[in-house]
Formats: sequence, C-alpha cells, structure tokens
Amino acid sequence: MSNLELEQQLLSLDLEERIHILQLLAQSLTVPRASQPSRFPDELDLTRDRSPEHPLRGIPITIPPDFDEPMPELWDAFEQ
Repeated sequence: MSNLELEQQLLSLDLEERIHILQLLAQSLTVPRASQPSRFPDELDLTRDRSPEHPLRGIPITIPPDFDEPMPELWDAFEQ
C-alpha cells in the first residue's frame, strides 16, 4: 500500500478513530514493544504495571532508627 493510499484511508476515518490511531503511533515511538497496549480496548494487560527491571519497586522500605548511628566496631574491623 502506498503512502497516498494509506493517507486517504486515514482521512476517511472519523475523528475518534483518527485520534486512536494517533495515540497508538505516539505510544509506539516511546513505549517498548512488549508493553504496548492491546489492540482490543476491553482486554486487560496485567504486565503493564509490572516492571521486570525493577522487581522491588512496589515493596515498602523500612529504615531502622539506628540507621545513621556510628559503628565503631566496623571501623575497628577495618583497622585490623
């Protein structure tokens, strides 16, 4: 299909369909292929909220109260 034919087909769509296609095109430029939205609007993509590169991202962090207190025993161990 030539660019001219594609352009004519796109212009023949109603505004809502053209906006949807624009959104898909914009996402395809910025979102990795594996996490692109489904072609079916009613389909739920559960992998979107999960990030294999950052599996600990959803776990709350608890910092102990003595986190920044000096540790003389550690410095003693370094000296030896």
